[in-house]
Amino acid sequence: MSYNQLPKAFKAWQPWLSWFDESLQPVVADLMMQLNILLGPVKESHWNAQKLFSGLGDLRQRGNYEHLLFSEWLIAEDEPDEFIRRAVNYEHLFLAPLQEKSKANGVIIALFESSVLQLGVQRLVHLILMLLLEIRSYNHHSQFYWGVIENPSQLTLFKDINDLKFLLNHRSKILATNQMFNNWTNYFKQSNLIYDECWLIGGNHPSAEFITHQVSIDRLIKYYDKLSVEIKNRSTTRHCLLSLPNNIICAKMLSGQFISDNYFAEIEKRSIVPINIEFKPIISNDGNHILTFTHDKTNAYSITINDMLSSKQICRIQYYYLKGSVLGLDFQGKRIIAFICEQQKLYLWQSNKPKIELSMDFNLDQDKLLPQFICLYGNHGYDVFFIEENKSLLCCWYGISKKKDEVNNFHIIADNVITLFKLDERRAGYVYLNDMQQLCIHGLNHAHLNYCLVGFEKQVNQQIYVTAENLWLKGFGRLAIGYGRQWTVFTTENDFINVTTPNDWQIFGLFYDAQQNCTNFVMINQDKKQVALFDYLNNKIIPCLRSVNEIVSYSYNSLAKSFSITNQNGELMLYSLITQSIRLKLIKTD
Repeated sequence: MSYNQLPKAFKAWQPWLSWFDESLQPVVADLMMQLNILLGPVKESHWNAQKLFSGLGDLRQRGNYEHLLFSEWLIAEDEPDEFIRRAVNYEHLFLAPLQEKSKANGVIIALFESSVLQLGVQRLVHLILMLLLEIRSYNHHSQFYWGVIENPSQLTLFKDINDLKFLLNHRSKILATNQMFNNWTNYFKQSNLIYDECWLIGGNHPSAEFITHQVSIDRLIKYYDKLSVEIKNRSTTRHCLLSLPNNIICAKMLSGQFISDNYFAEIEKRSIVPINIEFKPIISNDGNHILTFTHDKTNAYSITINDMLSSKQICRIQYYYLKGSVLGLDFQGKRIIAFICEQQKLYLWQSNKPKIELSMDFNLDQDKLLPQFICLYGNHGYDVFFIEENKSLLCCWYGISKKKDEVNNFHIIADNVITLFKLDERRAGYVYLNDMQQLCIHGLNHAHLNYCLVGFEKQVNQQIYVTAENLWLKGFGRLAIGYGRQWTVFTTENDFINVTTPNDWQIFGLFYDAQQNCTNFVMINQDKKQVALFDYLNNKIIPCLRSVNEIVSYSYNSLAKSFSITNQNGELMLYSLITQSIRLKLIKTD
């Protein structure tokens, strides 16, 4: 998914936007546009009328006698009458003084708060305002100086993008105090610094006499993806709710990674063992770990890559030998949990721990993977859930103690279960059909879900995809049910929209963009060479990844907002919908 080109309206900002990576430029421009309307017009400098003497220039026949030519004074000494006559007839010659406008014409100063109260996404507003005030002074043919409240008497002339990075590096554990503002007041009085605007950017502080504009930035409890920004001057107050980009982009900008050298670099690594192209790789909830098999299904290997916020590019592969057949696999954090069958016995296996034998009162097909298998953190260990072929949802508790690990027997929670989904590392939910053939949603491990969908009609081969896990933790998230091209998307248990997906595309996931508050289908095309998003509200296909070779297997993790594909050439790729980029390419050995 690529960003749109920069609109023509932003071309005037291009010299400053060019400091950022092309994929960041529309994000920065959008933030600038939201804040620019709050700044107000650039008023005519109140120093325009002030003229400063800068020397003497041309000869004039009128002027101040302090500037009378020396030759005229010689005439006064030698011939006083001639001197008087020349004065009466305006014939005296004067040197005209040179005058220029005050150097303060349009000069802007900004003081930023760098205390702990302004760390985090508030600093993003600092960056954007620094850019806008530099542009404001440039348009006024003047200069822009900036400083930090906690460092009195230190002003810096803005030069380039490095000033943005210098600002980010200013962090203080000390809160802004009245004494700091007094120090700044004394500094401006003693320095006789002449300026038109002095901006105080940070928290809600008492106004000081040297301040012309004050910017207050606050986090919002109700809207985690917005900031409250208020700008006051001596006559007006303007306010807005600033919409923020996604967390990854915010973090990249706040870490000073503005250019492509550090921007979502792609990791390319060769695999020592052949990749099992038929197995759908399992993606961890943070998107930093992938689990897959070798061809003989006896060796699992976990691929770990660096976090998206890290500038280092790391890829580590760990191999695990599993005796017997694997029935289920999952990540719990970065730890692997496996449900295996060995010599007609069932075990729970985890990396670097002894396996635990289980007892079950029913039979499982030991040659097939379970439809779904997940592991959650419990109160004193792990809770393991899985759906077996008869669509029964089973659970067991796996306790961890210093002396001996304990595990209880599996027991049935519900029947006619269609799908199982994680909400986080501790909570989950499942979708099932009740006795009245109604589609219901229920929570696991203290996840308070209890819904019954209205307007549902059971059909053969229906599939269900769930997303917007953060919304499910507070209420109703997003759910899509359907098959082929006909789908129904539920936004509440009573509200839904019927969707017809594009021809020749197959749905395999649902992506919720919290920043834009929109839901898109994740789909693969008929020739199995391209993955894209489908924005059903705007009937728009958004390409994500294209493979030269046919894609054989693919998987999607809604929590990680990432999908993986394995092509027929034995190459595995991990793509992030958050960064809109490939994060990993695992290439087969030659």
